[in-house]
Amino acid sequence: MSNQKSTVSRKEICLARAAPLYEFLVARHMDLFRQCGTSLYMKENDSIYIKQGFPGFNDFSSDQQGNPIDFLIQYLGYSFVDAVRSLNEHCPAYSQNGRAGEASNVDVQVKATGHFKEVQLPIAAQKPYKNMYAYLMKRGIPAQVIKELEAQDLIYQEEGTNNIVFLNKEKDYCELRGTFTYAEHPYHGCRKFGPDRFWYMSGSGGNPKKAYVCEAAIDAISLYIIHRRARKAEQALYVSIGGVANQKAILRVKGILPIVLAVDNDRAGDECRKRNPDLLSIVPVNKDWNEDLLSLTL
Repeated sequence: MSNQKSTVSRKEICLARAAPLYEFLVARHMDLFRQCGTSLYMKENDSIYIKQGFPGFNDFSSDQQGNPIDFLIQYLGYSFVDAVRSLNEHCPAYSQNGRAGEASNVDVQVKATGHFKEVQLPIAAQKPYKNMYAYLMKRGIPAQVIKELEAQDLIYQEEGTNNIVFLNKEKDYCELRGTFTYAEHPYHGCRKFGPDRFWYMSGSGGNPKKAYVCEAAIDAISLYIIHRRARKAEQALYVSIGGVANQKAILRVKGILPIVLAVDNDRAGDECRKRNPDLLSIVPVNKDWNEDLLSLTL
């Protein structure tokens, strides 16, 4: 535990402890909860209660209370570092009284003289990116596709953490995926100039005619592979908005190309489709497109 704590600052830990846990769970893990008014209850343990506007949780059965970091570690399987990073990256700059406080140095948009502050990109590890290839190939993504994305500078491996970094061409958005936590709850976070930024890859040559909007970069890549295997080669972009709650990113893509909404097959995805009734949509058979891709390879 001491080695993990050394990789995050005391300030980041304090901010994560005061982060709005309710909003974080709605955006990232809504499939694990049921909603009642402004409260969330775990489906597998309905004595655990998270209320909107209050950081932390309560467990009525044991009278236990804790902060957002405690909850992610005890109930969702996060490591300490992943919990701190995820809370700060989704809900940056919250003070103890719930108001916006001093910003952390990652995943923060700051306007200065009309421009966003430059995003801090992760440092690339030395090649070859063994962890990145092993993780993505285990997720059903062929080595050749990984090589193509690497050659286009759309993915690389982070130094030290060995996270996979999905970086867009404009370098104003990157999405991170942990390789050490492959299992039930892998680390997932974003860094970006503004809330409307996104990652994307091109499905074929020529000018794209539409954009498939997914929740995560791995899902966007998986959908591209599914289409390619079905010989459905399209002039399209495969987009990740980094989370179903990122409505501003959806609106920005909508202003560029016609959209096919391709978010997850779960409650949060259903809510996103309801928020965007004017958009065409496709729904994976399983929870997401990567699970669909893996089912095809079995």
